[in-house]
Amino acid sequence: MIATAGIAAQDAGSASALFNMLRNLGGAIGVAVVETFVTNREKFHSFIINQHVSLLQPATRQTIAAMQHYFEAHGMSDPAAARHQAIILLGETLKQQANYFAYGDAFGLLAIGMLVALLASFFIRRPSGPAAPGGH
Repeated sequence: MIATAGIAAQDAGSASALFNMLRNLGGAIGVAVVETFVTNREKFHSFIINQHVSLLQPATRQTIAAMQHYFEAHGMSDPAAARHQAIILLGETLKQQANYFAYGDAFGLLAIGMLVALLASFFIRRPSGPAAPGGH
């Protein structure tokens, strides 16, 4: 109602179509911005997490050994293949954690956007034009 308030009756159809087109365009741009944000934050978190994972660290070696033992206990007879699979699983786990943090950041960004929109809604003035025909 706010977007089309004060529009003459003969222009209402065009105004409504323009509003819907801009709403759809804004939604597409918003999705693209959020997806780009998530991608960049995933790269950032992946960089931070990978700084703490090294084959020289005992915790990383213990994790790989535990996963290797798991794969060997569940049917993998080749220790080299089990170790390789453990390293792959560790990499996938790290990527999953980076994605988790990136989506958390995106939800924070969206929450800030919603708060800004809520605050902006307090500054919207009532339309001062004549009431539309059939209005109450």
